[in-house]
Amino acid sequence: MSRFWNRALDPLRLYYLRRFYKIESIAIDGFERLAQLIGPDDGVLIAPNHSHDSDPHVMIDVGRRVRRQFYFMAAWQIFKAHGGIDGWILQRMGAFSVDREGCDHRALRHAIELLTTGKWLVVFPEGEVFHLNDRLTPLREGVAFMALSAQRDLNKEAEKLGKARNIWIVPAAIRYRYVDDIRSNLENAMAQLESRMMVKAASGGPLHERIIRFGELMLTIKEKEHLGRSCENDGDLRSRLAAFATSMLQRLEAAHLKSAGEGPLPVRVKTLRRHLLEIWADEKSPEDSRRAAIDALDVVQLILQLYSYPGDYIASKPSIERMAETVEKFEEDILGFALPKGRRRTRVIFGEPLDLADALKSSRVRTAATDMTTRLEQAINDLMKNEA
Repeated sequence: MSRFWNRALDPLRLYYLRRFYKIESIAIDGFERLAQLIGPDDGVLIAPNHSHDSDPHVMIDVGRRVRRQFYFMAAWQIFKAHGGIDGWILQRMGAFSVDREGCDHRALRHAIELLTTGKWLVVFPEGEVFHLNDRLTPLREGVAFMALSAQRDLNKEAEKLGKARNIWIVPAAIRYRYVDDIRSNLENAMAQLESRMMVKAASGGPLHERIIRFGELMLTIKEKEHLGRSCENDGDLRSRLAAFATSMLQRLEAAHLKSAGEGPLPVRVKTLRRHLLEIWADEKSPEDSRRAAIDALDVVQLILQLYSYPGDYIASKPSIERMAETVEKFEEDILGFALPKGRRRTRVIFGEPLDLADALKSSRVRTAATDMTTRLEQAINDLMKNEA
């Protein structure tokens, strides 16, 4: 991280924030409370929800406004995609890479070092961007684990030096709302998608029904491709999506892991994907095994895409924001690229920090991480619901 380049690149960052991500304003709530509770030498891990690619840029701007340098843990694929000068800029702004598929000890050690030296680290505990600003997907335990590991190191230091310092996990919610009525933009985007997929646009009817109908048609195509049949009569859209993703995941686990996975679907996908990547990257593996791993990775990507569509997201509340998120997801999955459909305002809400000082007195890091993840998930959910 470079303070000089941080300031020098500020105009470029603001340009991206406003012109590319179309964010007109960012409101900050609850930060004053943090300043009262957190000591100057304490480490802080900020854990926001992660519904859009603009989230890190929003948090960088928040750090600038509250006069705190935020560091960021980002997937290594982002650095690969933004090589050269873009990757260099990301590092100057305080980002470092992590391999989320495996146990990245270097990234973990760096994160712990930042926290134990009193830095403020931003990590998105959902792991993936699902375009669900009104819902929180299951959190990964790695975030709580690294914070608790840092607290364990500080506890050992306190025994030697007699000076106690704390690590805090701060739940946060990033909320987006459109400034203007973007319904016509969404209708135009749907017309392009329907044309691309050679689907006849439905005449009349509410926009949200048009979006749902398009999603059902795309699901039917994938069911026939992978299952050999349509499952239109096997339940509602939500149950069809869940059953389709689960059946494909179980099939891949049986073929490549020889056993069924445990835990939420994203955790099972992570385990499977790590195994497949190891086969693909091993030049000593038989060529047919490597090809099978590549084919399986394509199916894994489809499973994650299916998981990112809850099925009842629009039907339960057909708001402009939910419809826009779903159309953006269609564009990403079909066209490979999507942009916000109009000007947005953003609100970042900081919740009550979770003190880790006593969390390790009665349990080990791994056990405490499970409990802390549950507490963190509830705290972020509460912030999102209270703001909605």
